[in-house]
Amino acid sequence: MRLLKTRESPTGMFEIIQFADNEIPPYSILSHTWEQEEVTFQNISQTHAKDMLGYEKLRQCCAKAKDMGYEYTWIDTCCIDKTSSAELSEAINSMFRYYQASSACYAFLSDVPSKKSFAESKWFTRGWTLQELIAPATVIFFDENWEELGTKTTLQKSISECTRIPESIFSGEDGLDTFGVAQRMSWAAERETTRIEDRAYCLLGIFGVNMPLLYGERENAFIRLQEEIMRVCEDHSLFAWRSSDTRGILATSPAAFIESHDIVQFTPSDAPNSPFTVTSIGVHLELRILGIGSGGLALAILHCKKCHGKDTPIAIYVRDTLLSMERFTRVRTTELEDINLNDLTLSLYPPRKICLQASRIMRMRVPKDELPPIPYPETYLRKLMRSNQRVALHNAVEQRLLDNVWLLLTRADLEPCLKRPWDNHNRTLLALAAANGHNSMVKLLLKRGAAVDIDESSGQSALSRAAQRGHLETCKILLDEGANIDTRDDGMYPLLWAAENGHQAIVELLLNAGANTQAQDKSDKTALFMAAERGHKAVVKLLLEEGANTEARDKWDRTPIFLAAEHGHEAIVKLLLDAGAKVNAKDHWKRTPKYWATVGKHTAVVKLLQSRS
Repeated sequence: MRLLKTRESPTGMFEIIQFADNEIPPYSILSHTWEQEEVTFQNISQTHAKDMLGYEKLRQCCAKAKDMGYEYTWIDTCCIDKTSSAELSEAINSMFRYYQASSACYAFLSDVPSKKSFAESKWFTRGWTLQELIAPATVIFFDENWEELGTKTTLQKSISECTRIPESIFSGEDGLDTFGVAQRMSWAAERETTRIEDRAYCLLGIFGVNMPLLYGERENAFIRLQEEIMRVCEDHSLFAWRSSDTRGILATSPAAFIESHDIVQFTPSDAPNSPFTVTSIGVHLELRILGIGSGGLALAILHCKKCHGKDTPIAIYVRDTLLSMERFTRVRTTELEDINLNDLTLSLYPPRKICLQASRIMRMRVPKDELPPIPYPETYLRKLMRSNQRVALHNAVEQRLLDNVWLLLTRADLEPCLKRPWDNHNRTLLALAAANGHNSMVKLLLKRGAAVDIDESSGQSALSRAAQRGHLETCKILLDEGANIDTRDDGMYPLLWAAENGHQAIVELLLNAGANTQAQDKSDKTALFMAAERGHKAVVKLLLEEGANTEARDKWDRTPIFLAAEHGHEAIVKLLLDAGAKVNAKDHWKRTPKYWATVGKHTAVVKLLQSRS
């Protein structure tokens, strides 16, 4: 550490001495606002330094220190080599400690002519002087003529009134750790720095953290500061800020905390004991989530409250961007809400592990005509959330009310409904959504834990319902989630449902996924039977190309060509014959395909079969 000798050398200059950490003598320290022509480390030893405007301030500081018995003083302008980025970074990370270890701090208010204008000094508006006010045990204030105005103890009432910092800090009754993150941030909310990055760097000591300096990163420095705070402190008041900036869960400036001076920590008895985790995605933590509106709009209840709020923690507005109850973004960032826990059945809204998305370095452009998400009216929410929830959930799925389904599933007691059949028909909510081809609903239910497959005896397969109804994209979603292509549903398989209903693209999708062409229904019919009977030529052709067996037999000993002939599907009969189907095969009643074509009066098919006999 470099210190400035308070006595001039024989040449009439002030000398700087370097000390090892274990050899630092008692010293005073200067707190001031920078002016023009400050004396720097590079020119302190040069004779022209005496001609600089800042030299008089340096001389007066040394004179005061010498009069008070100090051989050394520390002044930031000349005791730091600011041409060295490494030294500057070390000094800024050590600044709070420098002031805290000083024997006395001289706060020079260059714009204060008398005690009457004390509180109007720009010294109280600068970012760096916050730690210079709080860290030293002794702070002595001087006016523009270096006349003593008082100390931070004798002036604590005036200082508290102009800074909104509690008097107990200045009296020594309370330490910094007594106050939460939001409260300490609020002390810096109206302070200014020349460089945007210094809004963060000047607060390192206030929060007891260290980090490298990256000038040029602008607001991201303040985001990094908050990330460092989260590594050493689990204080939810860090998120209790208001600002029109919509860049994420972390504020981009201390100004966002200007109204947070009365917010303190509040930890419910059942609060989980899990630390914050910060990743590139965001902040991972456990919070209660209350759904309140469309598009995944919710309130996330923080573990903090206003000083005089009994059981009314603060909540922030968030949006479940993927409707998964896992990843949220902060919205309506100019608002905070007080939540009365006595109005909630807490067991229905347990703490959930969620991710609050990280701040973006660049401000997101929001269209001027885009309105913030709006909560549902209280009466509507109460009616929805307090009705027969199981019925309400079923109706919402059936009626494609995605927002209502999301809202209802914010209740923990309804989540088990996703994993079991719903009614006497063994329908699951997922199967109901899949049958409707409501892909957003299917994705939502899957994200919330709906079982993609069910036991063959316990319900309808969602994949079968989607295949039966011809919902190709729904089938893709289910297969991507690992749906079993060979799950039986009412004696049928997804491939059979698709073939029976002529959904060629779905048949192809299932075949590519490994569906078994020889799978049979309760009557021993394969997919080729289904397509042949219904006249789905393209599906028959596709199945034959995949090796479907033309000689498979159903429970009446018929092959697919029997059903095609009986229903007069000439083109399909030809496809089957060309694939090697036996024209003279006989069924359980010893009848041939030609017989059934004759009974049906399908002349063209009869002729075709005769020509192949």
